[in-house]
Amino acid sequence: MNLLPFLLFAALAVYLLALVVLSSKWKKIKAAKDPAQGGVDYPVTLLVPFRNEGRNIAGLLRNLADLSYPNLQIILIDDHSEDGGAEQVEEWISSEKKHNFNLISSQGRGKKAAIEEGVVMANANIILTTDADCALSADWVQNMLRAFDDPTVQMVAGPVMTKGGHTIFESFQQIDWSSILLLTNFFFSVKKPIMCSAANMGYRKEVFYHVKGYLGNHENLSGDDSFLLEKVYRRFGPQAIRYLPESDVLVKTNPARGLKGFLSQRARWASKWNKHQFWQNAGGAVLSALLSLASIGSVLLLMSGTAGVGMFALYWFLKLIFEYSVLGRVLKTYEIRPSIGYFVVASICHPMYVVVVAFLSFFAKSSWKGRKR
Repeated sequence: MNLLPFLLFAALAVYLLALVVLSSKWKKIKAAKDPAQGGVDYPVTLLVPFRNEGRNIAGLLRNLADLSYPNLQIILIDDHSEDGGAEQVEEWISSEKKHNFNLISSQGRGKKAAIEEGVVMANANIILTTDADCALSADWVQNMLRAFDDPTVQMVAGPVMTKGGHTIFESFQQIDWSSILLLTNFFFSVKKPIMCSAANMGYRKEVFYHVKGYLGNHENLSGDDSFLLEKVYRRFGPQAIRYLPESDVLVKTNPARGLKGFLSQRARWASKWNKHQFWQNAGGAVLSALLSLASIGSVLLLMSGTAGVGMFALYWFLKLIFEYSVLGRVLKTYEIRPSIGYFVVASICHPMYVVVVAFLSFFAKSSWKGRKR
């Protein structure tokens, strides 16, 4: 039993050190002074695949109509929706006479096939992508295009954060997203990008064809973002990929409405860990699970009398303070400030959440918008 505190605090030290190292690359981030500067003459195509997003369609269309970029083609790709969403889009385009909006129906199955058809229909060389449950700022397009002023840049990614924060569950999701953004920014900073989100990304059309799109990845239910990132990185190198963590390119997405849907989404993401060619993906997943098990195992300290209770309290105090400092800094960048109480709940629940998601990624059947694999 005497060895247990040493092992637990050794695991904690690794975790806290990782937080410090990751946060060292999160510099003070400011939005561009002139959001309209850079790339305003580029024709741009925005692809928005959707499946069974009927409840989000009206808000999505209003948001897309408010984008201020003048030379923009918007292609909405229906991935066999069963809730009337495609009909909503078609009726809105007709009634509003939006000539730069196009609706197409995907002939293939899945989000990757939908995007591939959208790329074929795109009339611009610069392609941006987002999801149907997301909200974009009016200047999002031109802010994303800043990076493409550099001709060596072939792909751009930006941050994603859930809306809300009014409940403990919504705040938990935002805190979880802050850890994702912290990891994303760090690995981009050290020229080893391992993840990004198709809800906020862009690339040159010819590059998509050059790396053969999603060839070799169609069997995976998700991964239209990270697998493409991996292909571009391997073909063109880290200098061809740019990450923009600034708040003026932030894309906001809807939080999961229930625990089951949230865990299913994260398990689907986690199920890709052993399908990537980069060891960082697998190594990070395994390390995260082990450190989470250590946090759960810290309850054994309570069986060691008064000294054990003191060590248990110290363990969780250090964990909470470091998380509040590091992850709170990330959230502050996007003007999100959860209460310390929400951080306490997140700190306690997160290790259990990681272990549950790891279990589900191995043994549960992945699903997305009514599809299972």
